[in-house]
Parts: sequence; structure tokens; C-alpha cells
Amino acid sequence: MGTRGRGFFAGAASLSAALRMLRSHSELWIWCALPVVVNVGTFILAFLVFWHFLDPLAGRVTELFATTGPTAWYAWLWVGPLRLLAWLSKWMLIVLFGIAVYFAFTLVGGVLASPFLEVLSRRVERIRTGAVYEQSAAGLGAVLRIAFEEGKRTLFLLGGQLGFVLVGWLPGLQLLAVAGALLFTMLVLPLDYTGYLLDRREIPFRTRRGWVWRHRRAMLGFGAAALGTFLVPGLNFLCLPWLVTAGTLLALDVRVPEPREVSATD
Repeated sequence: MGTRGRGFFAGAASLSAALRMLRSHSELWIWCALPVVVNVGTFILAFLVFWHFLDPLAGRVTELFATTGPTAWYAWLWVGPLRLLAWLSKWMLIVLFGIAVYFAFTLVGGVLASPFLEVLSRRVERIRTGAVYEQSAAGLGAVLRIAFEEGKRTLFLLGGQLGFVLVGWLPGLQLLAVAGALLFTMLVLPLDYTGYLLDRREIPFRTRRGWVWRHRRAMLGFGAAALGTFLVPGLNFLCLPWLVTAGTLLALDVRVPEPREVSATD
């Protein structure tokens, strides 16, 4: 594997290299379109599920936080704050329900799109190196393994984010939680988008985490650029093939441990 520039900007530059490759190789476009269709479809399905259950959920929550009207004017001193708290709690629960539905269907969409993204990653590797390196033969077992690994990576990211959300509820730790969540995301995104190439080499998850940390400047550069695509809602669906292409190029440019090295060190 090459060992090209490993600095912050070198990691970010893999996204522009991926964009140039996608523009110049039209045979990759179909493998970009299929994951987008799958993810947009799951997003629409998530919205329909949320909309279907919105009224029943809102009604149940309203009943749960219902308060009786005051019999005297001074009773508003405590009834008013209670009603405000009930109103805020109602909408917080609805928002949390919407977030849960969104992430659940994001996980499903990522798993369903993973076989198409694997084909895209394979073709990117072949264009860049002239061959595809893999430890095991392709087939149904490989497809299931790819989907399983994608699910693990997504759950790892969501689990980490949930941990920072819980920390954010502690008084005075909100700023630390936000900074930690951003840093964690920027390091996990390259772990996710290089995953297809690393899956083919059967690199253990623990070894991957160490590899990302050893090359953290380049990984942070990639992660920061990738995170920027998530600032626009829904854009991550359209950019998913682009980021997988960039992650594959990044993994090819930053030396990945060979399987014999993994077995000797793990």
C-alpha cells in the first residue's frame, strides 16, 4: 500500500480525489445510484411510520401530562409551570420518537445498501490498483458478512453518540459532551467508510481502531470533511457513495495492516 501524505489536509483531499474518479468513470454511476435509491426509500418509509403514529402518540402523551384547571387565580402560580412542563415534555418525547425512528431506518437503509456499496468499493479498488485484494471468496456468505459488519459499525457510532447525549444531561458538561461527540464522530466516520475495503481483508475491528488512531491526523481530516456533508439534512443519503469511494481511496493511500501482520499481533 502507498504511504502518501498522512496529514489532516491529505485525509480531506481524498474526498476531492473520489469526486474526480466518479466524474471520470461513468461505469460507477449505477453503483452510486442504487444505494441512494435504497436510502431515500427507507427515509420516506421512516417518515410515513412517524406520521402514522404521531397522532396516537401525541394523544397518549397529552393524557399522561394532563392537568386540571385551577379553581382560584393564585393556583396558576403552580398550574402554569406544570402545564408548561407538560407541553415541553410532550414535544421532547415526540422529537425523541422521531429521532429513534430516523436512526432505526438509517441503520436498516445502511445494511440494505451495503452490498451495492461493496461492489462500488471493489470497482474503485480495481480502478486504482488494477486488482481487488480479498481474503475470502465472494458469494452469499460474503454479502451477509458485509451487511453484518455494516450493522456493527453503525451501532458502534450510534452507541457512542448516545453515550455523549447522556453525558450532556449532566450539569456543566454540555460543552464537553458536544466537543467529545464531534471528535468521536470524526474518528468513526473513516472507520465506517473504509470498512468495505477492510472487510475484504478481514481486518479485525480492534485492529481497525488502532489503525485509525495511528493515522489520526489524516483520519480527522477525512472525518471533518465527511461530517460537513451531514450538516445538510438528507445530504448524507446522496453523499453516501461519494464517501465510500473516498474511504476506499483513503485506505489505499494509508497503509492497512496485512492479514499476516494481524494474526501475528492480535
